[in-house]
Amino acid sequence: MKTFVSKMYALMACIMVLMMTGCVKNEFKIDFEFPKDHIGNYLLTYYAWDSRGGRWIEQTASIQEGVASVGCITRLPTLVYVTDASSPSNSVIIYAERGDKINISGEGRDMGAWIVKGNKLSERWSSWRNEAYKKKSNNKAFEKSIEDYVKKHPSDQLSAILMLTEWNRRENPDGFVKLWNTIDKSAKDTQLIEMCGVSDLLGVEFTTDAKGNLVYSKKSGAKDLIVRSRDNGLDTLKFTKVKGSILYFYSENNGDRKEVADSLKTLSNAYKDSTKRVIADIYMDSDSTTWVNFIRRDSINGGVRAWQPRGLAEESMVRMGVARLPWFVVKDKQGKETYGGDDLKEAVKAFKKEMDKKEPKSSEKSGSKTDKKPESKSDKKPAQTPKPEPAKKPQKPHKINKAIENAN
Repeated sequence: MKTFVSKMYALMACIMVLMMTGCVKNEFKIDFEFPKDHIGNYLLTYYAWDSRGGRWIEQTASIQEGVASVGCITRLPTLVYVTDASSPSNSVIIYAERGDKINISGEGRDMGAWIVKGNKLSERWSSWRNEAYKKKSNNKAFEKSIEDYVKKHPSDQLSAILMLTEWNRRENPDGFVKLWNTIDKSAKDTQLIEMCGVSDLLGVEFTTDAKGNLVYSKKSGAKDLIVRSRDNGLDTLKFTKVKGSILYFYSENNGDRKEVADSLKTLSNAYKDSTKRVIADIYMDSDSTTWVNFIRRDSINGGVRAWQPRGLAEESMVRMGVARLPWFVVKDKQGKETYGGDDLKEAVKAFKKEMDKKEPKSSEKSGSKTDKKPESKSDKKPAQTPKPEPAKKPQKPHKINKAIENAN
C-alpha cells in the first residue's frame, strides 16, 4: 500500500512539473509606456527560433496615447531590433527570452534614454545605453564606453553582445579582435554569436589561431582587386606594384561626389606617374548607364574608372572591408590597408603619406660613392713610428783631411 501511494505521489509530482514547464510557452511580450501625448510607429524585427530552425519576423508597435502591447514568439533567446518608422537611423536592440514580459518606458522620442525592464541582461544593457548613447556621435568616445564595460565585466554575456552589435567591426577590426579576446569563453558561446546574427564572424575577415583566439585576417596578405572598366572590360589593380593606392567606392546617392572627384583630380595631377600609384573610383550600383554618365561628367584623368555591379555583396568588397557608401581604402606598397573609412580628408592624408615616403637609394644609382665605406677610427691601422737606424761607427779621418788640419 505504501509503495502504491509513493508511486502515486511521484506520478503527481511529475504531472505538476510538466504542467508548470508547459505554462512557459514560446512567447514573450513587449509593453510600451510613454506619456499620453506620444504617438508613433515602431518596427520590431527579430529572429523567432523554433524546432525547425526559425524565421525572421517583423511586427509593428503602434503607439496610441503613449501605450502599445505586442506579443512575440521564440523558443531560444533572441534580439529584438526596435526602429522608429519615421527615422530609420533611430533604433535600439533589446534582449528577450521566452516567458519575458518586457516593459519599455521613457519620453518616447529619445530611444537611447528608454528604460527597459523584464530580464536582468536587458536592464544592464538599458543602463549602459542611457549613458553611452549620449556619446554615439563621437565614434572614439562610444567605443571607449564599450571597452570600459567589457574590461570590467569579461564574464558577462552582455560584453559579447555589445561587441557583436554595438562595435563597428569593419571600421576598427583590430580593436575588435583585441577586446574580443579578453572576454571569457563562457560568455561568447556559439548560440550567442548566432543570436546576434554574426555567424559569418569566422570567415573572410576573421579566423582563429592555434590557441583559439580571434585573428583579423584581412591584413595578412595583399590581394589584387579585379574590377570592371569601361575601356578594357576588366582591370586588375595590383597594390604591391606601386608606392600607394587610394580607392573610392560610391553610389548614385552620394551627395559629396563632386568634392571627391575634385580631390582625386588634384592627387592625379600631383602624382602624375601612374606606374607608381593607383587612384581608382569604383561605382557600386547595378545601373551601368548612370555610371557612364558619372565618368563622362567629372573626367578624372590618370585614374581607374571602375564598376562593381554587385555592390557590397561582392566577396572582394567584403575582403576589402567596404562597410558602407561612400567608402575609402588606402593601401601601402605591401598592399596593407593604412586607412579604411568614410572621411575624405583622412583618406587623402594617408595616401599622400605613402606617396611622399622617400625610397632608399640603391648602390647602382649612387655609383662609386657608395662602393667605398668611410673608414672608421677602429678600421684605421695605427700609425707606425719609424725604427731608429743603428748608430754608425765613427770613421777615421782621411789622410788628406788630416794633412789640411795640420797645415792650418
